[in-house]
Amino acid sequence: MPDHVAPHPHPDLAGYVLGALDPGEMAAFEQHLAGCDTCRAEVDELQGLPELMERAAPPVEVPPGLRERTFAAVERAAADGQRRGPLLRLAAVAAALVVALVGGVVVTQSGGGRGEVIELALAAQPGQTGRATVELRRVGDGVAIDMEVSGLAPNPPGSVYECWFVGPGDTLEQPNRVSAGTFTVGASGRASLRMHSAADLRRFPVMGVTLETDGGKPERTGEKILVSGPIR
Repeated sequence: MPDHVAPHPHPDLAGYVLGALDPGEMAAFEQHLAGCDTCRAEVDELQGLPELMERAAPPVEVPPGLRERTFAAVERAAADGQRRGPLLRLAAVAAALVVALVGGVVVTQSGGGRGEVIELALAAQPGQTGRATVELRRVGDGVAIDMEVSGLAPNPPGSVYECWFVGPGDTLEQPNRVSAGTFTVGASGRASLRMHSAADLRRFPVMGVTLETDGGKPERTGEKILVSGPIR
């Protein structure tokens, strides 16, 4: 896990405050925290965020384009070199909040025979690029998945991106996930996917994308690229 150079925020700061890190990442950040006065001060300043989120109103259908506008604002703030210190810290937290607050929105569709649609936003992990929007529809034998990906780096030769449904406590050593399929990305950084999975969303309530070696092995071995908030 890379350290940071002031005034840039540590890449795991927002995930730590929101409790979104896996156990290994949590332990590594806490080790860093023990020797970093700047990060301890920032954690103290932001520690009220989880309680604020718990007191927020129940999920509702958000206005069209809110997710895209929020990500665009975060990217502009991160790219502004003249105001980088406070805005980068805000950008890191804002990106995590978008995933947590928008990623689990449930929208009931009233027409077209589509039934309940779950909309998710997948955000890039620290040091990665890209994002994705997903619509999940529960069908008789599982989940129908429509996914739009943008901003991903083209996958290197001999590799593929893999989409997962992830359960609690998942680690490389003790995996708790189900693959939903693989895909590739070209120079445009975009992909439109339609997949189907038999995953139980109650057991695997998070979606993620990793970069994997295209060697036919079903287990995850690559790094995390995109991650959603919990499916509600």
